[in-house]
Amino acid sequence: MTAASVPSSAPRRARVAWPLGLILIVIAAALTGWQVSASMSDYYGAVAMSMSKSWSNLFFGAFDPAGTVSLDKIPGSFWIPALAVRLFGFSPAAVILPNALAATAAAAVSAFTARRLVGTTGGLLAGAVVATTPILVAVARSNQPESFFVLALALVAWAAVRAIQQRSLGWYLLAGAFIGVAFQTYMLEAWAVWPALAAGYLCTRQRWWRRIWHTLVAGIASLAVSLTWVLIVWLIPASDRPYVGGTNGNNPWEMVFGYNGLGRFSATADSDAYRSFTPAFSGDPGPLRLFNTELAGQIAWLLPATVAAIVVLLILRWRPATVVFLGGWFATEVAMFSLVAGMHQFYTSALAIPVALLVAAAFAVARSRRLLWPQLLLVAVTAATAVVIAAMYSEPSPVIAWIQAAIAVVAILLLVMERRAQALRWVTSMVAVIALLLTPAAWSVLTISTPSSINPTAAGVSQMPGGGGFGGFRPGGTAFGGSASGARPHAPAGGAQTGARGGMRPTGVPGGADSDAALLLYLTERQGDAKYLVATFGAQSAAQLILSSHGGSVLPIGGFDGSDDVPTLAAFQQMVATGEVTYVLGSGAPGAGGTRLASESTKDIAAWVASTCTLVSDAPAGATLYSCAAG
Repeated sequence: MTAASVPSSAPRRARVAWPLGLILIVIAAALTGWQVSASMSDYYGAVAMSMSKSWSNLFFGAFDPAGTVSLDKIPGSFWIPALAVRLFGFSPAAVILPNALAATAAAAVSAFTARRLVGTTGGLLAGAVVATTPILVAVARSNQPESFFVLALALVAWAAVRAIQQRSLGWYLLAGAFIGVAFQTYMLEAWAVWPALAAGYLCTRQRWWRRIWHTLVAGIASLAVSLTWVLIVWLIPASDRPYVGGTNGNNPWEMVFGYNGLGRFSATADSDAYRSFTPAFSGDPGPLRLFNTELAGQIAWLLPATVAAIVVLLILRWRPATVVFLGGWFATEVAMFSLVAGMHQFYTSALAIPVALLVAAAFAVARSRRLLWPQLLLVAVTAATAVVIAAMYSEPSPVIAWIQAAIAVVAILLLVMERRAQALRWVTSMVAVIALLLTPAAWSVLTISTPSSINPTAAGVSQMPGGGGFGGFRPGGTAFGGSASGARPHAPAGGAQTGARGGMRPTGVPGGADSDAALLLYLTERQGDAKYLVATFGAQSAAQLILSSHGGSVLPIGGFDGSDDVPTLAAFQQMVATGEVTYVLGSGAPGAGGTRLASESTKDIAAWVASTCTLVSDAPAGATLYSCAAG
């Protein structure tokens, strides 16, 4: 059904739809933006502060204010938050609210896309699905990099739908460009859209050579937009930019295609070509991974309904090219998340867009054609899924899912009755939407009271990996904050967690604001002409000092987890000799994996500091501080 073939009651529906649409946007904004200050990761907070200090830092994604080392990813997701900090000053709200607004915008764009496809009912449903996707709400309430990626995917869908509908090269180019923008925010995961988009466009009704020509042109344009940042960084001499985080060779190609590409599918860290990063937050790979306890409550509520929606749309022969695009996109994402070696739960937020558009399309098409069985199928499958998934958890209470099942029964009765009572159509639609979304919506609401800065998950469900930490090193090579094997402690209730890119205090730094102030006062009074206030082992320790000092220059030896060869021992010795570095904080982040993750340079510096520098006897209580000043 085209937009022009919407029933004659469309004007009346539009008058109703606009207030409902505004309410939807307000709800989405409240879910993602209310009371977000407790959800800030110190690591990414320091990134935003450092990037705000200069245009060079902003472009390269520098972790530290001096621009010594960059993020281990393209910094596209952090450009807007960093600009917000530059404009409004640093605060948790300045860092997180841009992500919340991006998620809200993703829901609005999805609503407009679905409305173009299937009318008002489908548009409102698609927006509601995105707005109440629990894991998207959770990550949008933090400063983890995901929300802008989801927004970019929503824009891809918007342009792609028009390209397929109109068989338009211009819209196809725009869709490819948005994939390139998405690449700047989350790299290779953005390209997962391309196989489905190309397949969908190749199914449009036009001359075969035009379809192939348009796909080649759009693909080349998308590739150019995708690789712009990587190419620019690669062409700039290494001495004129930060060290590229996450790499063995200070190479942006390695960071994108090795560490953040092949390195996500392999758990080995022994490769000389690239390192791997496979965070074990989401359970073992496998065909049912998305339905394990780590992921089911975060993203799986509508996955069976999405499969049912694809079947419905194929049976009804609704827009085959669009179904190929959306269905192929959904299948590609599911396969990728099932196969990747390790990931955070919030990676799966990308599924929100194809899921929303497919479910909304199937439901709205069935409504417009007065077909009962597809509507009953979607409502029944979703209610059954909610009961099964909710039973996997003791909290939140499974009672919510049983209420949804009861509402689903009411919706089914209304769907059957409305054939004889057309006045029930809007009431039936609203009840059916509640029957589709109640439990994930409830989980999304509960997420407001269970903040997490490290590994955001919905409704306080916290699954932490069992081993292999990250962090810094004690001079001499002993890891802080865990056993020799690097095992992580159990996550406390309420979402306070240890692990990747976190916000917990390094063990060698004194606790509390007063102790922070005492350490910073001690260092500031003795900094003199030194470029760096202090050097730390790993970015985790440096992050809190950067924030507490309001952007003071802290040298993160070894980058994020101590694995980057920055600085080398010779370079560090030169820094000490020229007076750029005087003090070294001998600590790392909790859960440190010890020397297993440390680069040779980091271990050499740690050993040199222990053997050459002097332990400061009058340092603030609790701080393990070394002075490397001559004499």
